[in-house]
Amino acid sequence: MDSPLAIHAGRQVRERILRDGFSYQDFDVVLGAAGGPKWLVLYGLDRVLAPALAAAPRPRTLVGASVGAWRLATYLQADPAAALDRLLARYRDPTFFAEARPNMTARFRDDVAAVLGPKGLTALTQGRESQLYAVLTAFGPGAARLPLRLAVTALANAVRPLRFAGGPAQRVLAGPEPAPPWLQAALPGASLALRAEQWPEALLATAAVPGLIRPVEGLLGPTRPRDLCLDGGIADYHFGAIPRHEGFALYPHFYSHLVPGWFDKPFSRRWRTPEAFDHLLLIAPSRAFVASLPGGKIPDRQDPRALSGTALAARWGQVAEASQALGESWARLTEGGGAGLAAQLARA
Repeated sequence: MDSPLAIHAGRQVRERILRDGFSYQDFDVVLGAAGGPKWLVLYGLDRVLAPALAAAPRPRTLVGASVGAWRLATYLQADPAAALDRLLARYRDPTFFAEARPNMTARFRDDVAAVLGPKGLTALTQGRESQLYAVLTAFGPGAARLPLRLAVTALANAVRPLRFAGGPAQRVLAGPEPAPPWLQAALPGASLALRAEQWPEALLATAAVPGLIRPVEGLLGPTRPRDLCLDGGIADYHFGAIPRHEGFALYPHFYSHLVPGWFDKPFSRRWRTPEAFDHLLLIAPSRAFVASLPGGKIPDRQDPRALSGTALAARWGQVAEASQALGESWARLTEGGGAGLAAQLARA
């Protein structure tokens, strides 16, 4: 097999790497997509990227939706590899995503605590050099009315792509302090400054898939006490806009294309290519690598319907194990200033 990685560089990133080589210091934005168990194909890559970014410190803004926020929360831990291993262990539990599970909300609360560990919240609080913003999607109060609101949002989005800046569904950027103007310009909506003790509920909310996990109330403060916060992937599935600050954006992703929001999935004409963003470097598994995985595909939320708990845990574990080839390949490409990466980009 050729390189297991498909690497897509925007014009400015490509020119910088070909001219000066690769440096993590050039990247001050890191993105994490929604996608549930799809993240397992990135486990090996995350295990290389997280400590490499920590070893090249600079102020960074990490933006993630759903499992993307959970992954990036591990990046900020004192031992990110151990935190990623804890996240993987939760997915390899045979009872995870069991169709008959009586209380997925309680399970996900336990997962947040297990992944972050006793000191994990400290790494997400105000005053840290790097900051995480979790994308939430907010709706008005009343869980009974949520299915109708989702249907209205889907219909409105079918007519014209939504920006989620307001209306029946609103993007919320939840982080240690109000989102900076440059981030809100790219991803407009509400901004929520979290207290340390609110982080578990925010991480639960960003992963609250409708019908699977109960929406979270009470996060948006006294003016919106009963508004519902849920799955950040509704607003930003893969991000249709790529935030830019002072440097470039690094995006380890499942795919080589970007679907802006959840309701954009049927509209391929709305999908974006990474090369459309001059400041973006996107790293994804190659088609050949995906074809070599068990089942010939990236894990998804349909797998629990086809596989029993133990078979599911084994399959997902095999994918995570295979994904270490992605991390190993990336480490080789970027060692010594990234001569290998520059050569691969030059051939593209």
